[in-house]
Amino acid sequence: MAAVPLAEPLDVIRLSFASVDAARDRFPGYRLARLVAARLDLDEDDIERLSDMLGIDLLQSMAGVARPFDRHLRDVIALYALGALFRDDGHAPYHHAIRPTGYDYHRDDVDPSGMALWRADYRAMPEVRQMMAASIVWLYRAGKDNVWLRRVPCTWHAAEAIACLRGSGALRDWARLYALYPGW
Repeated sequence: MAAVPLAEPLDVIRLSFASVDAARDRFPGYRLARLVAARLDLDEDDIERLSDMLGIDLLQSMAGVARPFDRHLRDVIALYALGALFRDDGHAPYHHAIRPTGYDYHRDDVDPSGMALWRADYRAMPEVRQMMAASIVWLYRAGKDNVWLRRVPCTWHAAEAIACLRGSGALRDWARLYALYPGW
């Protein structure tokens, strides 16, 4: 029986593990934003394949945790010190209450001073933390963003981002966030 071909985002990740240059050559212009947005197109079998690539069970349930994405999102925000960029405003249950700062949600408009602070805090972060923060924003927006991520570094090629996350020890946290994402 022939092997099932990998979905494109998984192929990008797989090839990135082998060679960033080969991944860039085969998938030119494939940005981390596109990889994150592609999560919506992946099914449980794809996530199982990603788990196999990483050698961990990304969907492993956490003992006593009813909402694993919510718990992991909050853990990632704490672990990577992203609290200045995201807050729990309590407007909804679970992860739906987590929102990026710098925006007036009651007026549905950017808070200019808050956004300037958001972008300054983001720019001051090491690249791996920027990648985690940008990934959370892309998950929150279910795709590209032109509110928070305007005029800040966020155009990493997916292969370079995977290599950076892997090299810094953050790939498992990023991949678990990616795998557990139920939609916002």
